[in-house]
Amino acid sequence: MIQKPKNKLFQYGYTKVESFAAFLAAVVVVILGSFIVYHAYERILHPVETINPEITIATLLAAGTISLHRAFRVRKIAKKYNLISLNLDAKNSIKDGSASFVGVGSVLAGYFGIPYMDSIGGMIIAGYIFFIAYVALKESTLVLVDAVNDPILSDNIKEHVEKKFNIETSSVLIRPLGHSFAVEVNIKLNPDITLKEITKIVNEIQLSIIKTFKTANTLVIPRPASATE
Repeated sequence: MIQKPKNKLFQYGYTKVESFAAFLAAVVVVILGSFIVYHAYERILHPVETINPEITIATLLAAGTISLHRAFRVRKIAKKYNLISLNLDAKNSIKDGSASFVGVGSVLAGYFGIPYMDSIGGMIIAGYIFFIAYVALKESTLVLVDAVNDPILSDNIKEHVEKKFNIETSSVLIRPLGHSFAVEVNIKLNPDITLKEITKIVNEIQLSIIKTFKTANTLVIPRPASATE
């Protein structure tokens, strides 16, 4: 969906759909974690003996090893392309692997006569799940409400324009667009210069910002130097 072109309904395109997918995944993870807590509590009230603990331990060890191997490979791809949803998937895989080894410890404890450890292990795993869900909800929500994770970027753009073009910049507004930014730069120009000169200056600044900061939908708005903000 990120690759779909802009249209009248989505004038900035579909770049935030990836963050929305991460948000939905985090909500599902919270629901699953709640079920784990509920069933773990039931098992504390009504302990059940683990059947075939040797097979259970072997299965958990295999699952944990595979999950961790997959997690590191997925995380490498997520970092390369800066994908929130894939990064969440990698964190979930790390959680899966860690949870499997916690499960091994819980089953071993039950095997040696501590029946409640299985339920305690389940609650520890649920804690992992809630923490991962919290991080994913926070990151995806900030993107969806146009929060800027790099507040210094606006200062850098302002400094770039003022130093390179010797033009006063009144404000720089940034809106996240997936892995890029929409930028609005307000500059102050001499009201006596011609429209042709203004157009040339605006185009040069716009191209320079795009080239230097890799921004998208870059808008440079000229205002008379005497105008007050």
